[in-house]
Amino acid sequence: MTANDSQQNAARKNSYLVLKSLAGLVLVLAALFFLGPVNEFGPDTPSVREPSPTSLAELDNWLQNSESRFENLRPGTAKGVVWAAPDKQKTPWSVVYIHGFSATRLETAPLADQVAKSLGANLFYTRLSGHGLSGQAMGEATAQDWMADTLEAVRIGATLGEKVLVISCSTGSTLSTWLGTTPQASAVNAFVFISPNYGLKNKMSELINGPWGQQIVTAVTGDTIRYEQTDPREMAGWTGAYPTKALFPMMALVKKVRDSDLSAFQTPVFVLYSAADQTVDPEQIKATFARLGSKKKSIDAVTYSQSKGQHVLTGDIRDPQSLAPMTESIIKWTENLHTP
Repeated sequence: MTANDSQQNAARKNSYLVLKSLAGLVLVLAALFFLGPVNEFGPDTPSVREPSPTSLAELDNWLQNSESRFENLRPGTAKGVVWAAPDKQKTPWSVVYIHGFSATRLETAPLADQVAKSLGANLFYTRLSGHGLSGQAMGEATAQDWMADTLEAVRIGATLGEKVLVISCSTGSTLSTWLGTTPQASAVNAFVFISPNYGLKNKMSELINGPWGQQIVTAVTGDTIRYEQTDPREMAGWTGAYPTKALFPMMALVKKVRDSDLSAFQTPVFVLYSAADQTVDPEQIKATFARLGSKKKSIDAVTYSQSKGQHVLTGDIRDPQSLAPMTESIIKWTENLHTP
């Protein structure tokens, strides 16, 4: 063997050792990445809350006292009851409205009011924790807080009416879907979901639930999410700037619901969505709807809404002209529930 051959063999051996070391380093880095922290949902139990009164006469004062603790609450966004009649008696139906992420009861209003009026029903508007306040408050709420808000809303609905219709929008519908898989679903007679959030349109959002997701998203977007708002009604109805970390419990909730046994969802449900939704993924809506175990379920691709972004499909703020047809479709579906 010549000296040149020996040098070539040594070079090949060194190259092999370098490649082997690099491969080992890549495997170590990959393991460190995939074993990194993920966006945990947390305990599968709602936050502990003081129970709402079961006496109709006490309900208004209890809600007012509860909401008065929040000094910066934007006008028109507090929890509250819209009574069907001045005597404030229990009605055959009650309607409960659960709004979406960063929104308030104003998002689709007065849709729920019109549905309740048609049914002769008392109406309860909830307010999810952290909403209707400062952006900082959004970053302090947990999925467990929102679960507690949902259970509270349904308990109040059962106090207000013999039968309960829950209308929800976007992440409010994610919470309603969770509720529908629990024993507490027995308190609800029917659900209406508007643009339910089972996954955002922007697929990059799924990174949040992956390894190092919180850190990656914060590095990319910064500590704050901001949306341009010029309409004062938008500013009242939605929180336009909030900590990026406020997204974490929302995305954890979405994943939890998608991963759950949705055959356990047995309550009648009516889903309204737009195929052109720019906020949530319409394909996820259809796929999740197909997995719901309810024997009475309907889905309607809304084509009459002119709402910008096609997510919040109705309401005085986003599209008042769609209020009448959407109200009519909800009432018709509800009245047909007991038709053989």
